Amino acid sequence: SDSVNATLALFNTDLLHIESGNTISIVNGHQAEDLAIAAGELLGTTGDKLSIRLLLPSSDFAATEHSLPGVTKDNLTSALQLQVESIHPSLDKRLALAFDPSISVPGSDTVVIWMEQELLDNLFDAFDNQGLFLACVMPRLLNLKMSQNKIGFLEKDNVNETLVIFDRKVVKSWHQVHKIDLEQKEFAEQWLGSVKSYNEESIQKINETNHLANLAVDSANTEYNYFPRGALDIRRKAERRRRVLFATCFSAVLLLLFATPFIQQSFEFRSAAASLEVNQLLSLNARQDQQAVVDFENQWGPLNDYPDQVVNEALFTLQNLLSPERLSSLEISEGLIKLQGSSADPQAILQKLEQDPLFTEVLFSRATSNTRYYIDLRLSPVNFEAYMIRYFPDS
Repeated sequence: SDSVNATLALFNTDLLHIESGNTISIVNGHQAEDLAIAAGELLGTTGDKLSIRLLLPSSDFAATEHSLPGVTKDNLTSALQLQVESIHPSLDKRLALAFDPSISVPGSDTVVIWMEQELLDNLFDAFDNQGLFLACVMPRLLNLKMSQNKIGFLEKDNVNETLVIFDRKVVKSWHQVHKIDLEQKEFAEQWLGSVKSYNEESIQKINETNHLANLAVDSANTEYNYFPRGALDIRRKAERRRRVLFATCFSAVLLLLFATPFIQQSFEFRSAAASLEVNQLLSLNARQDQQAVVDFENQWGPLNDYPDQVVNEALFTLQNLLSPERLSSLEISEGLIKLQGSSADPQAILQKLEQDPLFTEVLFSRATSNTRYYIDLRLSPVNFEAYMIRYFPDS
């Protein structure tokens, strides 16, 4: 990220080159190919010599909050990737993540920002096809400099409204809502309440492209960079070439030194001792960090991953579906719900329950007697079987 020398920002249908202030309009701003073509036209003949950071709209990202233990960021990233299915249960795509744990303290939450890995890699490939090198991607709100006495930004574009609050360049909270959701009164009131919970004068508003140009900074918090796999591969190849060159030069020096018999034995001893000490020091932190993550997962995994039976949601849904009927008995255990009650039309109740996506395996557990019914059903988001196999395979 230190070698980035061109920054492009997408706002609605405008692509802005931060350094020059030039813009170009894009019809399909979220199509990787169209975005790359526009970037090539905007940068001109110098584009193939640049390392590019692309600032994308907040709608391409999602944020969650987590209480993270005090281990290295690489190990925390691996731990979060292992839990992505429980964090984003409705997504079956691979996700990339970014966060800055530098000011987190025990008991506080850290904001983790996610984006689709497929989008990241598609953008790299599209830029590469235009002869451009996409070094990294970042949410555009995280590349801005706040004015004095400001604590965050409220961004409004054609798709989203996003409120981000900072603490020393670290994201403290991230709230966003789709414009279409604001057409519903309940969502609009809730969003307005979230915005008004902060002093209006302390929030800087971003609602047009030139705001990005005026507030863009040269050095953003690089902890929130997303690196495409293609860019990482190029970087690794460059590192390997440097290592080979270094090893070649080092070997030449060794041969020269070994040609001098008076210092050969002393050099070999010192080189071996230094190499052993360095390897021991380098591997110590890695082993400790690895063990910390393993211990954390072993100790807290059964608690952190214990299936949430969404009891509140289930009860509210049942109330809406069964009203005005009343239940005589309700049991919830490991995602299984047993209902007993009376109704003039038990079959209609069964059909309502079958049609609701929250429930599955809906059936009469016993034959109805007159108006009395007995229904069993399972909560579709709850998977106790997988949980038991993972943590208690011998039970």
